[in-house]
Amino acid sequence: MSAPLPKNSQFTPDSDREPAGSFTLSRSLRSLLLFAVAGAVLYTAATAASNPKTVLTALARFPVGILVLVLVLVVCGWLIRAWRFHYYLGQVGDPVRLGYAVEVFLAGFALTGTPGKLGEAVKGVFLRDDHGISMSRVVGIVVVERLMDLWGVLLLGSFSFLLFTEWRSAFLICAAVVIAAGLFLCMERVYRPVLERAAGIRPLSWVSQKVLTVLLTGRELMTPRIFLVGLVISAVAWGLESVSLYLILRGLDLPASLPEANFVYCFSTLLGALLMLPGGIGGTEAGMVGLLAVLGISYSEALPAVILIRGCTLWFAILVGALFMIKLLARAKRN
Repeated sequence: MSAPLPKNSQFTPDSDREPAGSFTLSRSLRSLLLFAVAGAVLYTAATAASNPKTVLTALARFPVGILVLVLVLVVCGWLIRAWRFHYYLGQVGDPVRLGYAVEVFLAGFALTGTPGKLGEAVKGVFLRDDHGISMSRVVGIVVVERLMDLWGVLLLGSFSFLLFTEWRSAFLICAAVVIAAGLFLCMERVYRPVLERAAGIRPLSWVSQKVLTVLLTGRELMTPRIFLVGLVISAVAWGLESVSLYLILRGLDLPASLPEANFVYCFSTLLGALLMLPGGIGGTEAGMVGLLAVLGISYSEALPAVILIRGCTLWFAILVGALFMIKLLARAKRN
C-alpha cells in the first residue's frame, strides 16, 4: 500500500478551494447526441460500402433468442464489474451501499463515448455530492478500472493469439503498453517526488495535487490481493462479452470457434482503447472486420456481427447509462 500523504503537506485528497464544477442533464444529453450522430454516420457509411441488402437481411433474420441471451450475458458482466467498483471504494476507505454503487457505476456508462472511457469518472460527481467522497480518489478508481479491464482482456486474448500468426506482433505491442501502464502506477518513488516539486510552482500546484491523489489512489488498488481480485473479475466479465460475439457469429451461421471469437473481441477491444478513440468507435469495429477477414468472413458478412456486438456492448450500455444518470440527477434535484 502506498504511503499516505503527510498531514502537514500541501497535498490533500481534495481541497475545499477546488473549482466545484457542474454537471447538468443538458450537457450530458448534448454529449450523448453528438456521439450517437457520429456512430450513426459511421455505421451508415460502413453499410453503404458493403452490400446493404445483405447486411439488413442478416440483421432482420438474426434469432431473437440469441439476441436476448447475449444481452443477458452482457448485463451480467456489467453487474460483476459494478461489484468491483463497490469493492474498490471499500478498499480505499470510502464504502457505500452496494445498490448505490451499482447505480452510480451504470450511470457512468452514459459517458462511455469518451477517449479511454474516462468520461465515466462522472461517477465522482454523484459520490462527492451524496457521500462527500473526493472526486480525485474516484478518478483514481476509474483509472484502475480501465487498467484492469485491459489487463483482463489481455489475459483472455493471450489464450488465443497463437491462432492469428499475422497479428501476434500487434497484440504483443498492445500487451507491452498495458503492462507498462500498470507498472508505472506502482512506481510511486518515480512520480511522487516530481509532483511534489511541481507543487512549488503556483500555476501547477492544484493540478499536481489532483494528479498525485489520483495516482496514489490507484497505487492503493495495485497490491497483490486487490490486483488479483480485480483481474479475475475483469477476465470473467469481459469473457462473457467474448462469448457473446461467438454466439452472434453462430447466430449468423459464420464459421468461427470460441477461441477465434475470443481473440477477435479481445484484440479489437485493446485496439480501440489504446487508440483513445471515443468509445473505441471506429478502431474497434475496424479491428473486428480485419480479424474476421482472416477467418474467411467477408466484409458484408462480418458487418452485421460487428453491428450487433457493438450494439449490445456499447450502444445498449450508453442507453442504460443515460437512464440511470437521469434517475440519479432527478433524485439529486429532489433532495
